[in-house]
Amino acid sequence: MIQPVSFQPFGEHAVLINWTSAIDVDVHADIVAFDRLLLSKHSNEIEETVISYHSLAIYLSHDVDPKDFIETIKPIFKERRTGNRDEASFLIQVPVCYEPEFAPDLKQVADIHGMSVDEVIDLHTTPTYKVYFLGFLPGFPYLGGLNPKLHTPRRPNPRPKVEQGAVGIGGEQTGIYTMDSPGGWNIIGRSPLFFFDPKKDPPSVVAAGDYVQFVSISKEEFLHTRFLLEKDIYLPNKKPYHD
Repeated sequence: MIQPVSFQPFGEHAVLINWTSAIDVDVHADIVAFDRLLLSKHSNEIEETVISYHSLAIYLSHDVDPKDFIETIKPIFKERRTGNRDEASFLIQVPVCYEPEFAPDLKQVADIHGMSVDEVIDLHTTPTYKVYFLGFLPGFPYLGGLNPKLHTPRRPNPRPKVEQGAVGIGGEQTGIYTMDSPGGWNIIGRSPLFFFDPKKDPPSVVAAGDYVQFVSISKEEFLHTRFLLEKDIYLPNKKPYHD
């Protein structure tokens, strides 16, 4: 059962809604559903919304008072409790090359857990991961559902540069670097996809509430997919998802 939530002003022009502090699939689904319902009714007053594991930050136009807005949206929150929820999500298949030149930490992760490289790849590509939120880098998806057998501490010394498309494991999570960046996650593969483009609408391939499944590909498939993307003749495999 989802616990009561709290509403509070968040600075001069924002509202913060907090659910339970636990990372929970049902709680997150509730946040995503309310976010979509809220945007459908008050998009003119909202500059941006930001979803996390158990909260929703709503950044308002400067002429909107946060306290008044809270009183306006509380009835909408009750409305979504009556089943008026938009749960449309997408499943995105993400090709990943796990060959050594794209996966500098894969062998080490396998050794830490007493597995073969193939076992790590199999465990990493089996789940369907939920996108809890985007952060750290623009469009960087924090994914839930990593097999506990693959939980691996972050690297003690972060790399000064991790390449765009790198797929990593950090603690209990797996994620995708959407642009070149310093990073301390264990890099076990790389996707040829471009996950964030500010010139596109939406700019991110995935959104909070979507699902991701990794698909192992060869180096040749990686290079071919990247070629098609650069020619703008490749679209990610994205379809409606209902769990």
